Amino acid sequence: MKTTIKKISPYTREITILIPWEDLESAFELHIRSFIQKIKLPGFRKGKVPRKILAQKFGPEIEAEFAQNSIEIYYAEALHEHKVVPVNRAKIDDLNFSEGSSLNFKATLEVEPEVKLPKYNKKMKLKKNNYIPDEKDVDSNIEEFRRQFSELKTIETESKENDILLVDMQEIDSSGVPLINKKIEDRYLKIGEGVFGGQNLNNLTGLKSQDKTIIEIKGSKIDESARYQVTVKNVQEEILPELNDEFIKKLDSDATDLSSFRKNVQNHIQQRLDREAEGQLNEEIIEYFIQSTKIEPPPSMVDNMIENAVEKAKSNNNETFDEEDYRLKSRPSVLRSVKWYLIRKELIKREELTVSDEQISDRIQKFLASSKDEKGQIRRFYKKSSNRERLREDLLDDLLFNRLKDNAKLTEVTITTAELRKQQNLSHEEHS
Repeated sequence: MKTTIKKISPYTREITILIPWEDLESAFELHIRSFIQKIKLPGFRKGKVPRKILAQKFGPEIEAEFAQNSIEIYYAEALHEHKVVPVNRAKIDDLNFSEGSSLNFKATLEVEPEVKLPKYNKKMKLKKNNYIPDEKDVDSNIEEFRRQFSELKTIETESKENDILLVDMQEIDSSGVPLINKKIEDRYLKIGEGVFGGQNLNNLTGLKSQDKTIIEIKGSKIDESARYQVTVKNVQEEILPELNDEFIKKLDSDATDLSSFRKNVQNHIQQRLDREAEGQLNEEIIEYFIQSTKIEPPPSMVDNMIENAVEKAKSNNNETFDEEDYRLKSRPSVLRSVKWYLIRKELIKREELTVSDEQISDRIQKFLASSKDEKGQIRRFYKKSSNRERLREDLLDDLLFNRLKDNAKLTEVTITTAELRKQQNLSHEEHS
């Protein structure tokens, strides 16, 4: 077999393959014998058709079938010879074969392109946010706990902020005329929450059963909004449980009193904020490499990932959705994901990072040690090799990001949650 490989683009290769007849002859003979056993012709017993008649009637079919079978074999050998790993199914062109002649064909395929990493040791400048929670965060979290265990009680008095309304919502035009097929029945809403706060707060308070009011809900686009006539069917008050020792023990068995409970809540908030900060820093690293690395991913990798995303979206959507629109909108994020996949792979290779089976088992043991009620579920989950391999990739990510942070110029910035709330309020005011 003679092969030559040609680089067409950073991700495209063309392999020309020639197999001389002497390397094919014995295999061709076996193929003919197998073919004869399948053929039935009038006047001949099965498997006893003369070779000459077989060639006259089925020659092109025999040659085409043999050539197709041989392509798979010799293409695989050529990939092995040139140490090429394709990311798509090859396109076969210029196929030529007949009995007594050589087999020739070209295979065009896509491969992962070479990734030339930028200089990043002590060259990468990063900003890490250190978030500091305050007592207001603790109060909000505790109130959320209380709401999770709250009870609802129907009241006859007028509605107020934080009450729950059962309503019908009829969309209307600017003159108050109801729009056809634009009615939402038996909708629960909480006064003051999300779109039912702000300018709508006053319109939803002071109401009783059978009262009507008008609210306006803004859309995602500028100057886009919808007006609704709201008919109140029921007003319910949220009864929160008392924050006593019994309730605290129900939420946190490690807490001994309100003070220790608040401290534990603050620690959990801090841990969550720390995880968010690490996630933001990791995204900053990813963005640095994507912007600093010239790389063009193979179209087949991008297309395959988009199709996988479409299939997943279809399975998650009960209603039909615009597949082409989804493909178009998802392409930028998928392209970014494929770029990072290729860059990450090269970084792991450059940094010589590995995760052993023992390290995977150690991490699973840590999961088991920290779990009280889900040990069986954890064991069953990690019995699957695919889940263990996913954990290996997660551990590789930890190693990689830690290594990159160690070799970066890191500037730390302290931000209080009070500052974050102020920024969010300003942003909300700008968009309201």
